[in-house]
Amino acid sequence: MSPMPDFGRCRQNLIFMKKNNKFNLIIFFFIFVLGFFLRFYHLGSNPPGLYVDEAALGYNAYSILETGRDEYGKILPLFFRSFADYKMPLYIYLSVLPIKLLGLNTFSVRCLSALSGTLSIFLIFGLVKLLFREKNKGFWLTAAFVFSFLPWSVFMSRAAFEANLALFWLLLGVFLQLLSFEKDDCRYFFLAAFSYLLSAYSYHAERFLSPIIFLSLSFLWLRIDFRKDRLVKLLPGMLVFLLLFLPQLWLFSSPAGQARIKALLGSPGEIKFLLARYTSYFSPRNLFFDPDPDLQRSYPQLSVFYSWMVIPFFLGLFSFLRKPRDWRKWVIVLFLLFSPLPAAFAGDPFSALRAYPLIFPLILIITLGIEQCWQKLKSAWLKILVVFLTIGISFFSLYRNSFILLPKERFSAWSYGYKLLADQLLKKGEPVLIDDPLGSSYIELLFFEQYPPAFLHQERPKVDLSRYYDLGEWERQVSWRNFEVRGIFWEKDVYENKLIVATPLAVSADQVKEHFFTKAFAILGSDGRAIFNGYQTNPGLKREDDRKKLQLVK
Repeated sequence: MSPMPDFGRCRQNLIFMKKNNKFNLIIFFFIFVLGFFLRFYHLGSNPPGLYVDEAALGYNAYSILETGRDEYGKILPLFFRSFADYKMPLYIYLSVLPIKLLGLNTFSVRCLSALSGTLSIFLIFGLVKLLFREKNKGFWLTAAFVFSFLPWSVFMSRAAFEANLALFWLLLGVFLQLLSFEKDDCRYFFLAAFSYLLSAYSYHAERFLSPIIFLSLSFLWLRIDFRKDRLVKLLPGMLVFLLLFLPQLWLFSSPAGQARIKALLGSPGEIKFLLARYTSYFSPRNLFFDPDPDLQRSYPQLSVFYSWMVIPFFLGLFSFLRKPRDWRKWVIVLFLLFSPLPAAFAGDPFSALRAYPLIFPLILIITLGIEQCWQKLKSAWLKILVVFLTIGISFFSLYRNSFILLPKERFSAWSYGYKLLADQLLKKGEPVLIDDPLGSSYIELLFFEQYPPAFLHQERPKVDLSRYYDLGEWERQVSWRNFEVRGIFWEKDVYENKLIVATPLAVSADQVKEHFFTKAFAILGSDGRAIFNGYQTNPGLKREDDRKKLQLVK
């Protein structure tokens, strides 16, 4: 006769489980709030300024909102021409809503990226739960916590980086695809295909990475347990992905499709360094000690991971290599193998932006290492001390580099000063020349002036919209209303009555004296030095001086 169940003990276990679940839910809530705070706090002012690509994303979204056309007058383009780099469209189209609600400003342009980074905390937790079923909830929460306050993820969320939006859709696609495999439900697979597609339309690197991950995981699942009925279930999702991806393939050979590819491939001589660049994304020095060389892609004196994480990285790597081979391990391996490829083809020695999807597998490896460290610490007091020290040092470092050093040391890299310049120039009625041989600064002034796109379409030199995706170089000279952006023509501009805006290096003190310029204003950086100077021309004095010099020669 079987013994009677101990209902009292069962009830106690049930109560304990409920309390434990509630405790874990509270911890996850605090992790989410922390991630939200780190991404949205002073988002509109830090990083300082608004770099030109952010301004281009924002103004084109504003133009779509107001007119249904981009800055050139193209109706709902598939690629946005912008500076002839043909930006992917999704970030711009999704930014229409926050700009509609909040107006055209720095915060409204960046909030989509900040929201993507915040919601990715949920996806990291869900993916770790699917990939590491054998682990406890503490392991899953640790991975989410690491992502929430990591310099790499926080930095990418605090600017209008299309790569951050692309990562969100990519992680969501992987999560839904794994969920479809687990539940053997084609509905999740169909949603996964659509999410992968959104990732491919968010950023250029994901144009290649999303199809690779999507198809590789699908074939992997079929190889593990091939059934004809399963293949039939997967085919609709694959067909939807391929059909909606066709426009990109159709434009692949055009300048629009090739714009970023040519920039990434560089010269033939650079390809031989591909392997060296690829392996640099697994270098402890690049991951834990040195910032990204691009001043616009990193915090000062802070790498993409905290330096102390190098220890759990190696411990986690050994633990991962010992892990039995199954389909879950191959998910991580696929990310490790393919994520650095788009970045490796670029000429940069290390690009945290282009290799951003690599953050996912590396976080899993580091979390495995943290688990190993936790198990090796036997004393409860020692565990508490280590936790407080590592987290405290990390947050101090993040605060110092993000909110103290970045505004002081990197403001020029973020095009700081254009908002002040736009406010200054709106007071001027005479012709204004902004000295910029590259011509890209026009978008900053249009953005901060909130110039009506419909007016711009009428005033800007027309482009052949029937050849929109085939246009190569873009115009370096842009003009609207009383503004003109180009380089200074010294033989002509000094003889016309206008205001010339230039950087201190572009117009020297000798040139100011020689051409009888009158300094009208100066825009200062956070270090108190001039970023832009405004000079009023004096054509009458210049011509009189020329006549005197001519008479002396005669």
